[in-house]
Amino acid sequence: MFRIELDREMAWVTFMGDGWEKVWHPVTDASGKQLMWSEDIMDFCRAQFNVKECWVSFGIAPTSQMLLKNAVRDNL
Repeated sequence: MFRIELDREMAWVTFMGDGWEKVWHPVTDASGKQLMWSEDIMDFCRAQFNVKECWVSFGIAPTSQMLLKNAVRDNL
């Protein structure tokens, strides 16, 4: 279970077809630890969600923008 900590900008992802900007999932590393928002998080998500056989449309946001239902960056 993940907690939303309002004093930390964690990374969140939303997917087209899965409640775009309404349903958010934590961006986690291989061990399940949620990652902090950073300049590199989009590259991390591209590597995780866009594989050659399957293009996935997604948006990412730090906690403060996720709460406003605002994908700060997307790959649309």
